[in-house]
Amino acid sequence: MEYIALIISIMTLVVLVIDNLNQTKTFNKQLKLNFFSEYTKRYQDIALNLPENINDDDFSYKNMLDEERSHVLRYMRVYFDLCSEEFYLYSNNCLDENVWENWEEGISCTMNKKAYKEAWKIINASHFYNGDFEKWVESKMHL
Repeated sequence: MEYIALIISIMTLVVLVIDNLNQTKTFNKQLKLNFFSEYTKRYQDIALNLPENINDDDFSYKNMLDEERSHVLRYMRVYFDLCSEEFYLYSNNCLDENVWENWEEGISCTMNKKAYKEAWKIINASHFYNGDFEKWVESKMHL
């Protein structure tokens, strides 16, 4: 009789451990999804506040009124800050490798555009970023 009670207790414990592991796995997936969604939302907010022609080869800050240029550069600064956070998370092993590869590909493509290179020169002159991040950005921009 004692053996039966012991076996039932062990089986119950095993079921609880497996259930707990499954719940933890589901919770971790949800956290990652929420994290990714938050960064995607922040990026979309930035993109919605940039001019439609920001990616054009002939884009120039010189052709903008002061107020418009200030607005665009404010959001460019927010973009570089977001990239800096993402770079920091990757550098400190806080990001899944696949997420980083996805983000890095998008950042690399964006940073090679004229408007972003010009904004970087303006913003980096008056804003402090981590030296490793600065080097990484400039390597993406081929500066």
